[in-house]
Amino acid sequence: MDTRMNVMLSVTEVSEETQEQARRIVHAGLEERFGELDPSYNKDLDDIMSWYAGQGHLFLTGALEGKMVCTGALIQEGGDVGRIARMSVWKPYRRRGIARRMLQELERRARQKGYAKLVLETTAAWLDAVQFYKANGYVEVQRDEEEVHLEKVLAYHAR
Repeated sequence: MDTRMNVMLSVTEVSEETQEQARRIVHAGLEERFGELDPSYNKDLDDIMSWYAGQGHLFLTGALEGKMVCTGALIQEGGDVGRIARMSVWKPYRRRGIARRMLQELERRARQKGYAKLVLETTAAWLDAVQFYKANGYVEVQRDEEEVHLEKVLAYHAR
């Protein structure tokens, strides 16, 4: 049994009060991965509340003992398909099962919204991210030099 799964992550929707900290967590992860950050590529982070909640999408934050440590978003792609985005765990809190808990919560909420499938993309060079999603039931459906596209068919669970 993976004891990391016992993490007591408190997951809530982003708010006006928490969106700046959420932005910092995502930016830190992007800067770590790319070495630099070009904010023009991340317009959705300028005003998370408007971009996500304002358009019927979902942006979640996760906290441990009141401290925000991760983010994750669920975007409606169309019909019964959702897209996982903005998964990020603050570096000091990685490898504790936090990302898995956030992903499980996004999947749970996707089922509640009636999604039958989730899709996502990640950078091909981020081998740990690709492996994380595959370990959580996502299947690679397309790959090029820059990106890997994965998807997961959601099992139906009655509410």
